[in-house]
Amino acid sequence: MNKDSKKNKLKDNKKLITNIALFGAFPIICLVFALIGKWLLFGAVLTIYMAVFIYLKLENLRLIATGYYDKKGDYQKALKPAYKAYKMKNSSIDTANIFIYMLLKASKYEKSLEIINQNIDREMNEDQFIAFHSNKALALWKMGNIEESIQIFEDITKDFESTSIYVSYGTILTCSNDLNKALELNKKAYQYNPNSKGVKDNLAYTYYLLGDSDRARRMYDELLEEPVSFPEAYYNAALVSHSQGNYEEAIRLFKQALSKPFSGLTAVTQDEIQTKIDYLNRGQGGMV
Repeated sequence: MNKDSKKNKLKDNKKLITNIALFGAFPIICLVFALIGKWLLFGAVLTIYMAVFIYLKLENLRLIATGYYDKKGDYQKALKPAYKAYKMKNSSIDTANIFIYMLLKASKYEKSLEIINQNIDREMNEDQFIAFHSNKALALWKMGNIEESIQIFEDITKDFESTSIYVSYGTILTCSNDLNKALELNKKAYQYNPNSKGVKDNLAYTYYLLGDSDRARRMYDELLEEPVSFPEAYYNAALVSHSQGNYEEAIRLFKQALSKPFSGLTAVTQDEIQTKIDYLNRGQGGMV
């Protein structure tokens, strides 16, 4: 048994003993004192139990708060509990991944890479490895290092497949100069999960970039039959409509894009979309 395995076994044993104490011994002691009418002792043990429980579960409680603010789209507020959870002694790699992802959504790309470098040598299981290196690739993409980002995803997809990987990788490839590679990857992703809205958006957008606006339009008509939660789908569909001379439809879709939530990982900014709306509203068909 190697050193890391022994260390993990000790951690697992410690976690098991802690859970037995929290969910077994303490509640039983409280119940015994309640049954025999020792209410003062019952109250004291219950108070100690709650204090210990909150202390031991504080990392998870802070991540719950992070998730709450994340769902509201308030990424700056989400960073505070995520940071506190990450800075706790012996915080998990899962917590580090969540903190890094929140930094990305809050557009703090350099800080996210700093935290990535601090944790690069930690032991990870398969899911943790994928999340960690995907976060690194996304940070590099947002900082303009697109080739390095693509290489990371290329390495990941040699061994792993998932819809989230395909969506992120496919999005980045559409921003690259290798549209043939983007088409190949996004077709593969579509075969893997044809029901993913993100995958379908990437493929349709790739067709548009390659000049096949008719096929892109058919895919976007299908994709947008039901509301989509991310702005890129409406923005890209608007570009297709504009390319076909449907300027009013393009404006409508651009406005729909603006109504969706944006983060530091969104592939287009609100300012970019508003600029296109303003340009079209001036009655000019061509866009910069």
